[in-house]
Amino acid sequence: MENSTDIELKRKHPAIIICGGGGFVRITSREQEPVAFYFLNQGYQVFVLNYTTKSIGDGSYPTPLFDLSKMIATVRTRALEWNIDPHKIAILGFSAGGAVCGSLATEWQETYLSKKIGISSNMLRPDAVVLGYPLLDFVYQEKMLKVDKDREKILPLVNMKKKSFLPKALEAGIGKKATVTQLETASPISHITNHVPPIFLWGTSDDEMIYTGQLLNFAKKLSDLGLNYELHIFENGQHGLSLANYNSMPNGLEKNISIWEKLALNFLKKHM
Repeated sequence: MENSTDIELKRKHPAIIICGGGGFVRITSREQEPVAFYFLNQGYQVFVLNYTTKSIGDGSYPTPLFDLSKMIATVRTRALEWNIDPHKIAILGFSAGGAVCGSLATEWQETYLSKKIGISSNMLRPDAVVLGYPLLDFVYQEKMLKVDKDREKILPLVNMKKKSFLPKALEAGIGKKATVTQLETASPISHITNHVPPIFLWGTSDDEMIYTGQLLNFAKKLSDLGLNYELHIFENGQHGLSLANYNSMPNGLEKNISIWEKLALNFLKKHM
């Protein structure tokens, strides 16, 4: 977005990088373009990341994390050129994309990451993070599936049984026959430290794909460390709601949930 001479030619914008979900198999456009236009209209410079998924290559951890790290490094490096405030760069992820963003939020300071990207760690730090119905704990996800009484249920979003789709997504996101150690290593919840930037999380209590307890566990860890976070768990709402309006989820319109966008904007303004 170029500045208008009618407003303020030298204005620096906040930026946000969007990572849609798709079970690490693909990326749904419902969580990309509609969300991008929403934040563009709020004055953000917007970037949509097509991180690596199974549909185009090996999308298992940490490959998507490397993709996002390269993106935020590029945005921050070219901030002046793109009219961006380099200290106001946020990331936003939904579902599997939430796992990718959650990984950067909790691992940006790790030496292996800065060496891989070839840039200092501080260039990889998101200034704020927004996560919508994110996958944050692979161990918890697998554990809950084993005792889920509805595991035979057909998931309308993917037209597959829950017991078939969720393991498929885990395999795409981590690899075949992943060990508990691999599941833990790929889980953002395993890497929470005092380095985590402000995080806004939201989900629904009856999400049929993401077991919402992991959001509560994640928030508890943030709270125990005295970190800045905001958590909203709405009572009802299917998985993959995106903006929860007709532009992003025609069959899942939830007016009571669409307020998450304004809540997230307020959170971003407060912390960036």
